[in-house]
Amino acid sequence: MRVLVTGTTGGIGGAVRAAALACGWEVAEVNRGAFDAPLPPGPFDALVFATGTCPVKPLAATTDEVLAATFAVNCGLFVKLLRRIVAERLYAPGGMKALAVSSVSAIEGWAGGTAYCASKGALSAACRALDAELRPRGISVRAIEPRYVRTRMFDACAGRMGVDPALAQPPEELAVGILEALA
Repeated sequence: MRVLVTGTTGGIGGAVRAAALACGWEVAEVNRGAFDAPLPPGPFDALVFATGTCPVKPLAATTDEVLAATFAVNCGLFVKLLRRIVAERLYAPGGMKALAVSSVSAIEGWAGGTAYCASKGALSAACRALDAELRPRGISVRAIEPRYVRTRMFDACAGRMGVDPALAQPPEELAVGILEALA
């Protein structure tokens, strides 16, 4: 299995990378600063998009710039990457499974999370539309919406979300489920 993983400098993407390597999978990486650079050579059997940002801002501070930047990272980079994979035919001849890590925040809001929640909702919706479009090419696209995952980003947001950090699962646990979904 050859998988392209994003967000490997963070908790979820790093855990997916480590778990995939432990399973003997070949892993290629692309991180936030490299989305415009040439992609690693394909073909890929799978894509795991685990890139994200979580600004915590009250409505008065949720400017157009904050919204645009959050959408650009949390949803736009996934669409851009998948568009490039399809255009450059970097998917395996038998197809590819693309999985985007969204969030329960796509369906459950919290104070100060307008930009994050909206962008994750958009990511989940985009995956449904992309799956409908790309399924005939053998490319399945889906989002997962994990509840709480213990990462630096979660730790920074947990207090505003009103969530006890002890309720969060370790990213390694989520990574196992992601690999099972791709196998």
